[in-house]
Amino acid sequence: MKNRFIWLSVLLTGVLMFGLSLTAFGEIGVTDDEIVIGSHQDLSGPIAGWGVQVKLGLEMAVKEINDAGGIYGRKIRLIVEDSAYNPGQAIMVTNKMINRDKVFMFIGNMGSPTAGATKPIISRKKIPQMFPLTAASLFYEPYDRYSFGGFTPYYDQARILTKYFVQQKGKKKVGIMYQDDEMGSIMKKGVEDELKAMGMKLHAAESYKRGATVFSTQISKLKRADCDFVVLATVIRETVGALAEAKKLQWKVDMCGMSPAVTSYIPYLAKGAGFSADGFYGTGQSHYIYPDHPNPVARKFYKDYKKFYGKAPDQPSVAGYSDIYFFADVARLVGPDLTREKFIDTMETLRDFPDRMGGAPYTFTKKSHQGAYDAMLFVLKGGKWTFVDGPFRHKNPE
Repeated sequence: MKNRFIWLSVLLTGVLMFGLSLTAFGEIGVTDDEIVIGSHQDLSGPIAGWGVQVKLGLEMAVKEINDAGGIYGRKIRLIVEDSAYNPGQAIMVTNKMINRDKVFMFIGNMGSPTAGATKPIISRKKIPQMFPLTAASLFYEPYDRYSFGGFTPYYDQARILTKYFVQQKGKKKVGIMYQDDEMGSIMKKGVEDELKAMGMKLHAAESYKRGATVFSTQISKLKRADCDFVVLATVIRETVGALAEAKKLQWKVDMCGMSPAVTSYIPYLAKGAGFSADGFYGTGQSHYIYPDHPNPVARKFYKDYKKFYGKAPDQPSVAGYSDIYFFADVARLVGPDLTREKFIDTMETLRDFPDRMGGAPYTFTKKSHQGAYDAMLFVLKGGKWTFVDGPFRHKNPE
């Protein structure tokens, strides 16, 4: 009987301790000491030029926040896995981070096809996913409580740039070269819808498969169609490839890309291929980060990043850095008792929440998780992204 009493006492103590443990560490990925954040990036595939840079930005922000004491004493533990821009691999590493690493949430998952493939898996588990590195609308339409966009959507960017070049530049024969996937399709639809709203039709459209490296056929067909303006619904190397083909054909036509193409890799790779990318336009929601940036926080980031990594930052690294700080700002608003549901509730109260780099502000509601609505127009001049006009807005928050 005595042994039975001792055994019951031990059992009750264990139950009580387990209950206290659940109280103290009641949310997956959050303990008294840390918050576990996950992200999948293309570190070895066709857009590794973006993914590697995002990872550097994420890691720098995490180090700064942790060195400053963390968030209510909790340090961020960042886990970044390689998707290789392959949806199947993205799903595999996402399941690993959910089931093995027990992440609290995901930040900055890379790419429309890859982040799009993992989105339903994450949402089904009721895990927040914030600011995927894509401006595809599938991350906020239809409304999903667990998914938050962070970039002015490709659809909005496409409508903004199309309207600008038709109304301000007098373009009449608009063509497009687009990636044959989720990203390219939504960009194409934005162009088509804006032209329709102005009583026009898309003059010519040429697609390419993701991962393609040759674009001579597409550019030749657009030239033969006599387009006077071409939208490039492309990322990095596809953009440079299209510009190179136009140069070979001695075709002087205005071309404009969207945020995936607004990167220093465009002038750098063009120069390596023996030509200048000057005159190429692009849309984005914030000024490119240079030492003379008008925002003092951005200037400090440029200086610190260059000291930290020995090279200048690019837009993808800015995105990763800003995303982590945005998370930290919201987590502090939530308070010490951080849970996934409280984090989402707080996100949905944000109205015109400022971007630390001076870009488009963020608004989230219980009806819409789009986030950013503004876009600006830039052009490459002397190898630098130079402001042209804006910000413009296709629609206002609901």
